[in-house]
Amino acid sequence: MFNALNALSALVRSSESDKALGAIEKLSELLRYALSSGEKTWVSMEEEIRFVQDYLSLQKLRFGDRMQVQILGAEDKVLACSCPPLLLQPLMENALRHDLECYKGVGDIVLAFHYSERGLRCIVSNPVHEGLTVKAGFGLGLKTLRARLASLYQGRARLHTAIEAGRFGVELFLPREHQCSGCC
Repeated sequence: MFNALNALSALVRSSESDKALGAIEKLSELLRYALSSGEKTWVSMEEEIRFVQDYLSLQKLRFGDRMQVQILGAEDKVLACSCPPLLLQPLMENALRHDLECYKGVGDIVLAFHYSERGLRCIVSNPVHEGLTVKAGFGLGLKTLRARLASLYQGRARLHTAIEAGRFGVELFLPREHQCSGCC
């Protein structure tokens, strides 16, 4: 939120009012979703992905063309699935933190979906930059997400992290029994 506001203030100072107005609209949509989803247990993956795209558009103001993000596999069956609100944004924020915030080159963040009869896999990955120091956070993002998944899915959802082929990945598995907004 604070990074978005700082990027907005820079746009206003640089007289890029059209960009600033567009960013204010995106920020408004983010806040609206965050507030309304706080009252819901489930949202569609389509809503969640739209929220992430709005979040990323604001981060683009900060990182510019360095920010390269791919969203793969967001087909109709995936979009119709249900998920807890604010599921993906902390993972994308974590990827940005460990890629673009500590690395001056072009980023390479991937959000990929894989639907199967058993459930939905969501994978967020970013490169591991050897020798670069990342500012330590509180380590609450993944811990909090694990706790939410355990509570909502009674232990049937999984969150797994790994480093493979020079990339850090977070894999979520959401079981099918909670995917009932049209893809079951």
